[in-house]
Amino acid sequence: MSDFSSSGQKSAGFDLITILRGLGGALVGAAVGFAVFTFLLRYGVYAMAVPGALIGVICGWCLNRRSLVLGVLCGLMAATNMILAEWWNFPFKNDESLTFFLQNLAQLSLLFWLSLLLGCGLAFAFGQGSDRTPARTGS
Repeated sequence: MSDFSSSGQKSAGFDLITILRGLGGALVGAAVGFAVFTFLLRYGVYAMAVPGALIGVICGWCLNRRSLVLGVLCGLMAATNMILAEWWNFPFKNDESLTFFLQNLAQLSLLFWLSLLLGCGLAFAFGQGSDRTPARTGS
C-alpha cells in the first residue's frame, strides 16, 4: 500500500516537470515561429500558420507522453503569438499601437483568420505530444 502512495507522489512531480519542459519547448517554438514568419515575408510568403505549428511541434518534441493541458496551452500561445506577429509585420496605418490593433481585429482579412485557425489547430494537435516512451533495457 505504501508503494502506491509513493508512486502517486512521484507521478505528480513528473507531471509538473513534463508541463514545464513542454512550456519551455513552446516558448522556443514561439520565438522560432515568429522569426520564420517574419523571414518568409521578406520573400513574399505569407505563412501565418507556421508560428502556431512550430509552437506545437517543438512542445510535443520535448514531451515523452500525451498531455491535453499542454495541447490547450499551445493553442492559446499560438493564437497570441500569431496575432502579435501580424501586428508586428502589418500594423494599421492610422495607428500602429498594439491597443488599436487589438481593438480592430475584426477588420483583418479572411486569410488571416483561416491561417489563425489552422495554426491554433496544429499547435493543439502537435502540442499534446505522443504516447512514445523511452526504451528500457535490462530488468
